[in-house]
Amino acid sequence: MGEYRSTRGEKPPETSSEKKHRLFRNTVRILIFGVVVVLLGVFIKVPRRVPASGYATTFPYSEVRSSVNGTIQSIEVSSGDVVKVGDVLVRLYDEAEKAALQRAEVEPKRAESELEARISQYADEVRSHSNAVQIASLSLEYAKRRLGITKQLLEKGLASSRDLMSDEHQVALNEMQFNQLNDRDISAGLRQIEALRRQLEAAKAAVRSAKADLETRVIRAPSAGRVLRHTFYVGELARVDQVLYEIFGDEERLVRLRVPERYATRIVQGLPIRIQFRTAKRFARRNWVKGEVFEMRSAIQAEGNNTYRVIYCPYEEPAFDVPPGTTADAEILIGKTSLWRLIFDD
Repeated sequence: MGEYRSTRGEKPPETSSEKKHRLFRNTVRILIFGVVVVLLGVFIKVPRRVPASGYATTFPYSEVRSSVNGTIQSIEVSSGDVVKVGDVLVRLYDEAEKAALQRAEVEPKRAESELEARISQYADEVRSHSNAVQIASLSLEYAKRRLGITKQLLEKGLASSRDLMSDEHQVALNEMQFNQLNDRDISAGLRQIEALRRQLEAAKAAVRSAKADLETRVIRAPSAGRVLRHTFYVGELARVDQVLYEIFGDEERLVRLRVPERYATRIVQGLPIRIQFRTAKRFARRNWVKGEVFEMRSAIQAEGNNTYRVIYCPYEEPAFDVPPGTTADAEILIGKTSLWRLIFDD
């Protein structure tokens, strides 16, 4: 092969061995770069955060629901009102429950009157029986004494055998009457009184049950605070699964967050959390508010196809106002993980 010559000073073309050497060097460099990237992705630890969403709330906090399905008759409290424990919030139609209570209240009076009458009657029966036993006892005693006298007179010839037989018969008759009266069981009256007492207690229990049913038609505040009324109207059916009010206290500010079920087992008390409230999104940068996991509900809840676990987190006082009910997005720090695991692992 001849020599390569150039009049413009270009480099001579690579030989076959030079091309192979350059390809080898580039391949080695790519492999080294790839190994370095992989090692960096394995050994560089980055924070692992779990997403959550919810809203600002307070402690104490209550969700108010009806304990029974019923039609709303009146609405006593509106959003923003301050209530105390036990204040009436909503009344449901209760005509049927009131009628049932009126019917139930009649029965204890009837049962009590019947019980008093039976007790009085039984007392008369006891007195009559006691008097009859005493009279029978006196008659028997008299008959025995008369028989004794008749025997003495018979021995002296002053009485006949017929008198003796008559007196013996009278003693036997009086003794039989005394034994019958003495053995008579008057406890049936006590059993009747006990049965009437049970009927009276059952009637009183029915009244208490009717009052409890009537009370379920009145929805009261379970805690004190300021209320947030959800959308419902007079004449609408209030369901047991429907939140009618939320009550926010003023002792402590919290956020109530929903954590997807797939992350639920990684959440423990005390984990740090950063929160972004929607009221702060008007600023150019993200305004994170620090907090920590304080309380977790053990039950997994569902809403449609989404399952989640509810947690409560206190947070530092931010520089801006956060009214209860403000929507919040949060990230919970559950530890550190490698860069590759963070990218590819769920």
